[in-house]
Amino acid sequence: MKRYSALFLFLVFLASCANDDDYGLESTQFVFSEQKWELTQMSGNFQNSETTGLDMEWQEYYIFSPEGTFVKSRTVDEEVTEATGTFEVVEYDNDLNHYLELTFETENELAGNCTGDSKELLIYRSSTVMSSLWIACDGPGLDYQLTKN
Repeated sequence: MKRYSALFLFLVFLASCANDDDYGLESTQFVFSEQKWELTQMSGNFQNSETTGLDMEWQEYYIFSPEGTFVKSRTVDEEVTEATGTFEVVEYDNDLNHYLELTFETENELAGNCTGDSKELLIYRSSTVMSSLWIACDGPGLDYQLTKN
């Protein structure tokens, strides 16, 4: 009986030493009906240049489907522009962050990036917050909040 107790305690110890996924991404693995991420804050390269809500230059959201596709919708002065494409979760060597790489198939002008191509890269800040990496090349800082899972 002591053997089994020792084995049980050892297994509990091993399980408690497992590396937790800070963002909840490993356990989620994008198994969902769909996710909607809404733009909640824009910022510029100057200190205290953040805007939120209706004060932002535009309103925007993404809808990600379990099939690996997305829709991006941007509203500027009541004019709506939509783009579609595919996405995948990516990781880079020596980087603990998780990223979402979007490949636009339509309306490439909605792709916020530094290269002018059909790719866009978002970084997970937490399981409910993502940010665009467009700010790395003087684009706006864009933060998105998960609003539907």
